[in-house]
Amino acid sequence: MRSSKQKIITAVVLAVLVLPAVYLGVQLFAILNRPYRTETAVEYTMSDSVFANGYVVFDQTAVEGSGDLGYLVENGERVAAGTAVAEVYASTEQAQSRRQLEELETQLSLLEKSENTSGTDVDMLYKQQQNALYDLLDCIDMQAYDQVKEAGNQYLLAANKIQIMTGAVSNFDQAKQELQAQKDQAEAQLGQPETISAPVGGYFVASDSADLLSLTREQLDEMDAATLAQSIEDGEGVQPLEGAGKIVTSYTWYFYGTCSLEEGKKFENVSSVQISFPGAAEKTLPATVESIELNEEQGLAKFVLHCEYIGADVLGLSLEEAKIDFESYEGLRVDADALHIVDGEKGVYVKYGNLARWRKIKIVYQNDEYMLVAEDGKVGTDNELRMFDEVIVEGTDLRDGKILS
Repeated sequence: MRSSKQKIITAVVLAVLVLPAVYLGVQLFAILNRPYRTETAVEYTMSDSVFANGYVVFDQTAVEGSGDLGYLVENGERVAAGTAVAEVYASTEQAQSRRQLEELETQLSLLEKSENTSGTDVDMLYKQQQNALYDLLDCIDMQAYDQVKEAGNQYLLAANKIQIMTGAVSNFDQAKQELQAQKDQAEAQLGQPETISAPVGGYFVASDSADLLSLTREQLDEMDAATLAQSIEDGEGVQPLEGAGKIVTSYTWYFYGTCSLEEGKKFENVSSVQISFPGAAEKTLPATVESIELNEEQGLAKFVLHCEYIGADVLGLSLEEAKIDFESYEGLRVDADALHIVDGEKGVYVKYGNLARWRKIKIVYQNDEYMLVAEDGKVGTDNELRMFDEVIVEGTDLRDGKILS
């Protein structure tokens, strides 16, 4: 009798445990095996672009120097001729004293800023502290360790201001006095290191932050498309930047690149483009088309761009892959696989409830992956797709009014 009861109880328990799992499995199977897949139509900007390898060319002058160097100016900082840009340390202790001095100056500056709480309230400070903590955690998560120090300082700044605002402390005078004493000691230990000065005025770049391109514009101008392409492939003329660094003497720089003949034709009758360097200098900058040479025999094109915008990230470039944007287009982005032609009209199917509905479209721009559709969609016109429509990207036997399982 007891055995029968135990069997019944066991069966009930198993049913309770198994039935939800079976139900979940059925639902997952239905979802994963749907005969269609959708994507939401959203506003987007696309550009007609060419990716090309090439040389970034600056007017530049080397800054001589050797030994254990420490830099006194930031990369990309504009300096005048004669400005001390680096110093040479006679010993490891002297170099450590400079690093200690810089850290103490940062901490002193942080405490002085902490005492200035005008125009803020506690709630705002708590929010700043929280945001700074998130930024710090993001830096660690992304292994952006060069940004950890700044994020940590922003957190401390907010935390210190909260102490002042809440009355936990009235000021940081004692801490500042201790830091000043340590600073005076570090200055004494540092002494007067030998300095290296900028030979000319311009934008400074440290030797450990860039390569040097020894090829001149004159040499590059003489190369045809095939010769330039081979030079770029071989990395000719690119070498480590020696000495203390270099001074870029002009804000105008040039990009010499090659591309296919078909891509090169895009440069014809175009005076300006946008240029960026993915992974190196992401900011898109306006550039002027200096020249374009189409070589039918070689099947290549050589082009030269010049740009008058500069920054520390650009100054470190030499041999790079550039993304060159021609015209930009705006519209609703749709996967190119969603396109259908019915009775000679271009369109897509959208999911409307559990039905597939045909929508005519007017394509603004298209590449191999996506197409942009005009945004002024209205059913009954030549362009019927509207923002946030669920466009069916994959599906079988699609037709207007079909019930989607």
